Amino acid sequence: MSNVFFTSDLHLGHGLAAEMRGFSSVAKHDDAVIESLQLLKKRDVLWVMGDVAMSHEGLLRFGAEVGCTKNLIFGNHDQFPLEEYAREFTNLHGFRRYKQMWLSHCPIHPQEMYRCRANIHGHIHKGGDSPVLPFPYINVNWDFWQRPLPLEEILHMIALGEEERDAERATLADDLAGMWGMEEQ
Repeated sequence: MSNVFFTSDLHLGHGLAAEMRGFSSVAKHDDAVIESLQLLKKRDVLWVMGDVAMSHEGLLRFGAEVGCTKNLIFGNHDQFPLEEYAREFTNLHGFRRYKQMWLSHCPIHPQEMYRCRANIHGHIHKGGDSPVLPFPYINVNWDFWQRPLPLEEILHMIALGEEERDAERATLADDLAGMWGMEEQ
């Protein structure tokens, strides 16, 4: 049986990413990223939400050493020729709906969230200027997790986020009813 995992912003071969993540070299950074992905089995499926590699060597290493089915949602730094990604990934997408979730590199506009439960994305880095977004946004950037997240964990986060959102809506409805003198008698 296969398991499904999500990650983003691996930035293999990227000196600044290695430094920002606390690694003393690009090689040590890339080793840690690849090791976290080698836990996946041949039958597993990995969705990468963009920015896989900043060097040709990093992309080739990813393809050679990560032995599962690999799907890519293109990110802003995925700028090699399309053929190079097609050799390393089974499927390539710009944006994708999957199991009532939007998969994207950058977070999508809230208006686009209808008929979906969450937006699985990357792009926003730990320690950057952009804020971490609340539910229904789930950031799978390697900066935050240092591992791929299994679908089951994502679905658990979605369920918790929906419970919290529903409780907030109920509290707001009660508050508004009280404000307008519409409490239940």
